[in-house]
Amino acid sequence: MRPKLAAIKAAPFEAPTGTKAERTRSAVLAAAETLFAEQGYAAAKLEDVADKLGLTRAALFYYFRDKQSLYDAMLAEAFGALAKRLEQVLAAEGKSITERVELAAGAWVDSLVARPTLARLILRIVADGLHTEHGVFADDDRLAMKFLALFQEGRKSGELRPLHDNPFHVASAVLGTSVFYVAALATLVPHARFEPLDPEQVAAHKREVLFEARRLLGITRKTKSKRS
Repeated sequence: MRPKLAAIKAAPFEAPTGTKAERTRSAVLAAAETLFAEQGYAAAKLEDVADKLGLTRAALFYYFRDKQSLYDAMLAEAFGALAKRLEQVLAAEGKSITERVELAAGAWVDSLVARPTLARLILRIVADGLHTEHGVFADDDRLAMKFLALFQEGRKSGELRPLHDNPFHVASAVLGTSVFYVAALATLVPHARFEPLDPEQVAAHKREVLFEARRLLGITRKTKSKRS
């Protein structure tokens, strides 16, 4: 008589708590950011994220119930700090409108250079034609409205003399140029050995972005900070 095979039961998943849980969740989001930036939403698999971190599917599902929830949380984490920084700059007290616009443009360039996956994620979203629940920024309407209000205030005061009535021409020139610069330019000129993240190249790019922003907004002279 053949011996009965002992039933093999998988060890139950023990949910982590406290600091360990926070570290694991942050690691999952970081791995997902890299994966989605490299492969796009459709091609990326939850199993790849789990394998990269040495986690089981059960462990991964403890944090995120499916790929969409992981993707949404990844976008919120990846772009949340940038959105907060831009809002603070646009609302900075004691700064002229010109200074706030220039600081925002510089912050955008600096953020993409410091975290290139942000630029690659934007290109992936556009290429994949994704329609996320809230866009790249969790509350992108609020950020856009802040810029619009600043644009209108500058026009009314005469500090800004824009070439176009629509402020999104400026946004397109500043935001789109830097996304392309960080994520795509080196791919188009591989034999030129161009290093977009080289500090000197970044400084040159930032100067060009500010020059174009000033041109489109009709900024012809440096405006001093407002006195409190």
